[in-house]
Amino acid sequence: MKRMLDDLPLGETFSCGSFALNDEEIVDFATRFDPQPWHLSDELAAPTYFQTLCASGVHSQAMAIGLMVRAITDVDVVAGGSLNQAKFFTPVRPGTEYAVSAVWTEARPSTSNPTRGVATIDITAHDPQGAVVMACGVTYIVGRRVSDT
Repeated sequence: MKRMLDDLPLGETFSCGSFALNDEEIVDFATRFDPQPWHLSDELAAPTYFQTLCASGVHSQAMAIGLMVRAITDVDVVAGGSLNQAKFFTPVRPGTEYAVSAVWTEARPSTSNPTRGVATIDITAHDPQGAVVMACGVTYIVGRRVSDT
């Protein structure tokens, strides 16, 4: 049975797993979606702020959100509503493993549909030293139980 809006453990952080990207994955994503020099090669990145190859923020965000989505398959998610405040603190580098965690931060009933609610989840990716490298939030439409009373 799927967890509903009222079942979400607000404020409880949970692990979503981890990801690591290699050079080829970073360059492939960048070539297709974010072809800035620091995402294409060490050589092109050398004269930039980043100095060496790093992943696109959008790529890093997609990796973290993918892990989070897999971690909440037991929740009755009806649809996504918004992505919230993506922040990138330090570059995601090839060969480094990043741990992803999430926390449900808000859950409120819909004002227009009693069978649904709105829930927000905050996601963070941490480097091996525990520093936050990326954070974002997702707001979902989530199912609610409707009583027969």
